[in-house]
Amino acid sequence: MSTNSARATRKRARLDEQPVQAITDGGDVDLVPKEDALAELGTRRDEEFWFDDGTIVLVARDVEFRVYSGILASKSPVFKDLFSHPNPTRLVSIHGLPDIPCPVVTLTDHPDDLRHILRIVYMTHAGGRLYDAKSKSPSFDAISASIRLGHKYQMMELYDESVAYLKDHFTDDFDTWANHPDWCPPGWKHAEAIGVVNLARLIGEPCLLPTALLACIELEDELVDGYTRSDGSQESLTLEDLKLCIAAKTRLREAAVVALFRTLEPVVSAACKNAEKGGCRVALRTAIYNLHATVNVWIGGCIFQPYLDCVKDGKVNVCSRCSALLDARCRYERLHMWNSLPELVGIAAPGWGKPAEQE
Repeated sequence: MSTNSARATRKRARLDEQPVQAITDGGDVDLVPKEDALAELGTRRDEEFWFDDGTIVLVARDVEFRVYSGILASKSPVFKDLFSHPNPTRLVSIHGLPDIPCPVVTLTDHPDDLRHILRIVYMTHAGGRLYDAKSKSPSFDAISASIRLGHKYQMMELYDESVAYLKDHFTDDFDTWANHPDWCPPGWKHAEAIGVVNLARLIGEPCLLPTALLACIELEDELVDGYTRSDGSQESLTLEDLKLCIAAKTRLREAAVVALFRTLEPVVSAACKNAEKGGCRVALRTAIYNLHATVNVWIGGCIFQPYLDCVKDGKVNVCSRCSALLDARCRYERLHMWNSLPELVGIAAPGWGKPAEQE
């Protein structure tokens, strides 16, 4: 977003507004620079949230937002309380009437975070639904702002639904997780899993950590370097979580290799159609022997990938009954790894997983 001085639009206050004034509790008035000289103070009007008839001005660092205090107060008891106290006042025009006092409240939030919250507040106020399946998937930055500011300003519906959105992707249910096509939600960068780990630590949601850390472990240079967010800040793992990821790499690969060899163990179905000739047992031994040809796949791929992704030519020449047995073994081993995932990545996640049933 441009940092140039604000240009006039239909959403902006008139440029002939009265000088800015700060009114104290005692009624004394101190003159401050005119509103059209705000650039000298290092502030600028937001291009998206500056309404001519807004009833309050929020200042976040170098950006000012003129919005409707009633809508914000209805969504947040913290904002409601904040607006109820005496605040510095600026004389503005509303609907052509000059010299209308408008409170000015300074916040400590980043303007990008506040903008994300305002978008959601006004969208839901207009009847929209949070994270509707039919709408565009929220960005990581939007979810991050919603969780952090939702908690700060006690906007609990926003907070709860944002955490639920993360839990839907960074889930403790194996089948739900396996059906997701990517490490992160749609439209997110893989490296933004780092931000999910940091959020999970911040809000005390350990159930998000196993799959978020797993996604981080699959990163390359960004695992160590972190990544640059849209606001220019750097998002990186803490040193402790970086150590966890590095140590977990070996444990995860070992578990994946054990699961693959257990799946391909040359023990056939009791109802094997080729039992007399031993064909299925030979096929399984051959599949294990040929794993050297696909070592980069089963060592370098996702630890939960199906066994057919790991064997030569993507198939094992066994009968249908032995094939069903292999599928059952594969699922059992994958569920066993899934249930052990918190331990494999070196954390505690109470209530994680459910028993894998041997078939």
